[in-house]
Amino acid sequence: MHIEEKHSIPHLLLKVTEGDEQALATIVRLYWKNIYGHALTWIRSAEEAEELTQDIFLKVWNSRSQLGEIENFENWLFIISRNTILSAVRKKLNKPSFVEQQEQEENSLRPDHWSEHRQHYQVLLDGISLLPDRRQQVFRMSRLEGLTHEQIAERLGMHKDTVAQYIVKAVAFLKIYLQEHIGDSLLVIILLGGLY
Repeated sequence: MHIEEKHSIPHLLLKVTEGDEQALATIVRLYWKNIYGHALTWIRSAEEAEELTQDIFLKVWNSRSQLGEIENFENWLFIISRNTILSAVRKKLNKPSFVEQQEQEENSLRPDHWSEHRQHYQVLLDGISLLPDRRQQVFRMSRLEGLTHEQIAERLGMHKDTVAQYIVKAVAFLKIYLQEHIGDSLLVIILLGGLY
């Protein structure tokens, strides 16, 4: 998120409380990828994750009269998202078809299937190695070492917005690279899940 946009959140929230749908659309644009990524990680269905994300923003709209009282919108949105996603996960756990699906996934992780997973992961690593050096370094620190944008920025002496731009560009390249080399769009989403 750009600094100007982050500073305009209180203004956008005020507009949403007044019923401004364009302000809500801007908030959706700012937070969609993050929420959708979390939903997809837990739900494992692109369609269901999209529906959940829409439900979460519908809850924001339906709660618009209370938005002026919220001190930290991002924390509030995180809690709404977490609760909505966990509720959906609980519902899925109670469905027999979900249990069968989980068993199938466990079977796919049997040792006789490991070579296929290793090959896909190797394709991802090959793609990472094709990134420009600095972008590759930032991406590895973020996604393979688990460092935050702030930690990477501090270690490399750059601004955290630059770190975010490197990661966005790396993910865009890797998405295309994986689709060309693996072809399975769902697998690409899983390999890049939460990388936005």
